[in-house]
Amino acid sequence: MRGFMLRVNPGGSKSWYVQLDRSHKRKIGDARRLSATRARYRARDLLERAESLKSVTKGPGTPSLREFLTGRYTRWLERKSRYGRRDARRLLSALGGLVDERLDHIGRRQVERWKLQRAARVRPATVHREIAALRAALNCAVRWKLIATNPAQGVKIRLPATDSAPRILQADERARLLACLDQREDSLAVLVTLALQTGLSRGELFRLRWKDVSFGVHASVEVSHSRRFRNRNRKIPLNALAERRLSRWRSTRRHRSTLVFPSPSGGPLTSVQTAWNRLMKEARIRGFRLCDCRHDFAARLVRAGLPTARVSELLGHSSQSLADRYASFAVADTREAVARLMAP
Repeated sequence: MRGFMLRVNPGGSKSWYVQLDRSHKRKIGDARRLSATRARYRARDLLERAESLKSVTKGPGTPSLREFLTGRYTRWLERKSRYGRRDARRLLSALGGLVDERLDHIGRRQVERWKLQRAARVRPATVHREIAALRAALNCAVRWKLIATNPAQGVKIRLPATDSAPRILQADERARLLACLDQREDSLAVLVTLALQTGLSRGELFRLRWKDVSFGVHASVEVSHSRRFRNRNRKIPLNALAERRLSRWRSTRRHRSTLVFPSPSGGPLTSVQTAWNRLMKEARIRGFRLCDCRHDFAARLVRAGLPTARVSELLGHSSQSLADRYASFAVADTREAVARLMAP
């Protein structure tokens, strides 16, 4: 019989139990006083009573987690973000069997069990983001009075300690990389130059369109669709090197795409990892990713004296605290400057 079990306690006593659902089980009686046959009859009665109670209480106000995520919550997310449907779909695929549970049947224990199962498959940082997404979704369910409390509230995963210092290029690395870029005339050279000189993210570079680029006295790149600033545009000035590379790249394009870096199929790029790996090997640089170009850009701005608040705006950070991590570079340069005062 489904859910019928005999539990042996540490002291040696035995008891009959029945599992009513994922989060509720019921003790039937002491195995010394109750035979297995009688215990099964009682278990069957309890299961039938639980099923009848479910059929009475289940109504349109208590959807499953899947129904909630794909229905009302997705519609709400789409009003908040242009990526709402995608975010809901990603969360749905991460939750596994949990999505088939009714909202009011999900407890803290089920969420913790899902967390452990998920942590065995993906990185802790990924689970951390997914827990936050689930918590946000269930907060909406509480606010809309579909459930009384949020079962994901307080669920956490320990993140491994990491070095918070961002990876930037050393002077010799930068010299070798720029020398390699000077010898190239392909799209990767332009893309990497732009990443180093504007701090645009990989996704922003892949989606960049010519209408967002201005040349001349006020040469700049305008990012109008950023997940970090959903309702704000940000404009990053182009220095002479970036403008020259972009202008030359535009003049050599035979097929006039609206995208600055179109893929062979004409749509946005999705990856340049293979070409990037070859470039890093050619420049003899290790442990530096394309996304680290943003860190290098920010660190150079801070060293040049630009306030971290302005650096935060240029990078599109949602909070200045994200840019404060670069303040250490300004402190380091200050120490070097003071040390040089002692030189003869």
